[in-house]
Amino acid sequence: MAVEGAAEARLQPEGVAGRKRLWRGLSGPARSMLAAWLVLLALGLTFALTQPVWSRVDEAQHFHYVQYLVEEKSLPVQGETFVSPEVIDVSLERGQWGWRPAGSSSDPVYLDPDAWIKVPEGLSDHDREEWVRWNLWRFNYEAMQPPLYYAVNAPVYAALPDDPMIRLYAMRVLAAIIMSSMVPITYLLAKETFPDSRLVLYGAPVAAVLIQGYPLNMSQMTNDVLAIPLAGAAILVLARSLARGLSRKRTTLAGLLMGAAMLAKLTTVFLVPVALTAFALACAYRRERLRRAVTHAAAALAVSLAVISPWFIHNLARYGDATGVSAARPLMSSFFMSPLVSIETLRVNELWPTFWFGEPVWPGLPFPLTSYTVVGIFAAVGAGVAGLLYYFSRGRGEVRAVQPRVLFLAFTFIIGFAVNLLLPFGSGIGGVPGRYLYPLIPVIAFLLVFGIDRLLRRERAIFFAQLLLVWLVLFESISLLAWFKTL
Repeated sequence: MAVEGAAEARLQPEGVAGRKRLWRGLSGPARSMLAAWLVLLALGLTFALTQPVWSRVDEAQHFHYVQYLVEEKSLPVQGETFVSPEVIDVSLERGQWGWRPAGSSSDPVYLDPDAWIKVPEGLSDHDREEWVRWNLWRFNYEAMQPPLYYAVNAPVYAALPDDPMIRLYAMRVLAAIIMSSMVPITYLLAKETFPDSRLVLYGAPVAAVLIQGYPLNMSQMTNDVLAIPLAGAAILVLARSLARGLSRKRTTLAGLLMGAAMLAKLTTVFLVPVALTAFALACAYRRERLRRAVTHAAAALAVSLAVISPWFIHNLARYGDATGVSAARPLMSSFFMSPLVSIETLRVNELWPTFWFGEPVWPGLPFPLTSYTVVGIFAAVGAGVAGLLYYFSRGRGEVRAVQPRVLFLAFTFIIGFAVNLLLPFGSGIGGVPGRYLYPLIPVIAFLLVFGIDRLLRRERAIFFAQLLLVWLVLFESISLLAWFKTL
């Protein structure tokens, strides 16, 4: 048989034989991860090429940011930079303005850029709010976002023909490719944290793929696309530091990834307390000397600050504050009032539906059979949380060694969730959409599958996970097919 196999290999082209050897050399979980990666990439590409233009989650403004960066060779200014005639032409052609569905509102009256003005000074709060509600569509209200995502897309924009649609779809395809990297990040995090469970290694990447809203919202133009995998990679490196010990290389890499994530989107600032938690646990559980742990924590924060500080300095010079929120608040608070004024504007009730199903599908266009999908989600979350509580209260001896790693991921979820709930109180702009929690997808996927693994005996855990997979795939597939028919 060996001779026949060798003869067969000689008859095949070298590239084909090499790929087969590479595939056979992979473990079962690694093959499963690659399959899940391809599924997520296929979903992302499908959404990128089929969802409406503009996507209602601020895509016109994100597109214009890249356009302005390339054509004006400078950054847009919050409250002063208007969108371009090309963006307006697409909006007119597609009948899509702001966050409203295409064709649901009439075209604005003042389409001539020469007639556009900034927010008039001296208006009362009521009059300013009314003015902004009528005129926000012509502002690039994403101008206060950090520039990294747009700088990454700038070469794509510059290299393509002068056609907004060609450029938009190319940058959507790039977004789908970038966002799919969360599958290998999830797999590597699971492998780093609990490599002894095949259910965890197989299940965590698959769980990440099942979150419908992620490929929908991250296959369009948005700076979340880049911030999310950078934040996920930072969490992975911090988890590796906790599992393998502190090192200069890992600390520097963690700092670079943290800074880059914040330079893509500042909602990833939760990584700062997450990093401090990792170094504190290294001191408490790995018996790292306090002085060494503090030195590494300071080094990681210093590196991340070095990456993000030019952006802070730019904002201080332009707006008078480090984040630019003082310029964003007069525009955005007219639509998203500060939770300090009314706690209802935090809209926590929309957090988990928009996390799982995406925006603006929920609640503007509910998936059919959503309630059946929710049954599977609640079953997974209930079993996962119960298993985690059981593990931390009566952890089995053979897995106590991984407790610091699991504890770190549990703290990471709590910190990320809490910080994103608190951010609107500081910014004065209400609302916490589910996509703000997408950087935690690898953490959430691991914790849920690990909890199921700990709650049930191996055979029952595998059966329960398989049942959940079949249930969710069935009803999510029906939902997606029905959604595509509405396009």
